[in-house]
Amino acid sequence: MSTSCQEMSITTLIERDNMRSIISEIKKSLYLPLFILSCFGVALVCCFSGGYISASGKTYTIMELLLFLRRDVMLTDIFLNRYDIWVQGIGLWTQLLLPFLISIGYLYTISNEKMSGFNRLLLIRESNFRYVISKLAAAVLSGGIILSAGYLFFGILVYIKFPSIYEYSVEQQEFYMAMHPGFQEAALCFRRCIGSFLYGMCINVFAYLVSVFFRDKYILICLPLMLKYIWGQVIMKIEIDAMNKGKDAVLNLCSGLRMESVLNINQSGYWGMTLLLIFQIYLAGFCLTLHILNR
Repeated sequence: MSTSCQEMSITTLIERDNMRSIISEIKKSLYLPLFILSCFGVALVCCFSGGYISASGKTYTIMELLLFLRRDVMLTDIFLNRYDIWVQGIGLWTQLLLPFLISIGYLYTISNEKMSGFNRLLLIRESNFRYVISKLAAAVLSGGIILSAGYLFFGILVYIKFPSIYEYSVEQQEFYMAMHPGFQEAALCFRRCIGSFLYGMCINVFAYLVSVFFRDKYILICLPLMLKYIWGQVIMKIEIDAMNKGKDAVLNLCSGLRMESVLNINQSGYWGMTLLLIFQIYLAGFCLTLHILNR
């Protein structure tokens, strides 16, 4: 009986130490000055996404709409409602820059530890498994937290400035509801927040993989952006070839490879397959890091 209690105590202590290591790594990845800078950067690039296309074909950025468009003008077009503008925030340019913005804290910490040799001290103090699992948790969670926090801050700015769909005329509301049946703003916003968190987790997989092989901070910070761009271009090339050849199965597969699909968890699609793929890549990086340390 006493032996069983001792084993349970040891297991509890190990789990507690593992949790402390994970929390410590997450705090380091969310170092406050870099966290604020990253969140502000996310909100800023969202503001420079295209928010509205006029009848003449001119595209206005969300920043232009925030600064120069009067509220009475907004109420003439229901597609200038606050939810649609918020969704437009994660556009093509935003998607391109996000890998750089959300991984700064995590990769800066990794680089400093490797360059200073502090990671060797951590490995002496902790087991290889605890060290690797804490780094994995920091990469996964810090990406999601930074993106969702920055996107939420951007959403607050949008919700202050732009009208709700229910402020438009009855005719405009009926037209909008016919195009978006079952529209419920609060539920969609909640799901979008969850989707942005999952999207940040997915994007940071490139930072995690790069951190396995490199230590220079400039390579660490810039390379994830390049890898995300290459990922998107390869998928686009496959999609174009599949469309030309009429291969619907390949198009469906590409939908699952696009990380942006997790933003729309409220819609039918392949976002579950995207998450499964990304977590498999994280697991491969985890096993590779553990193998390198155990050699």
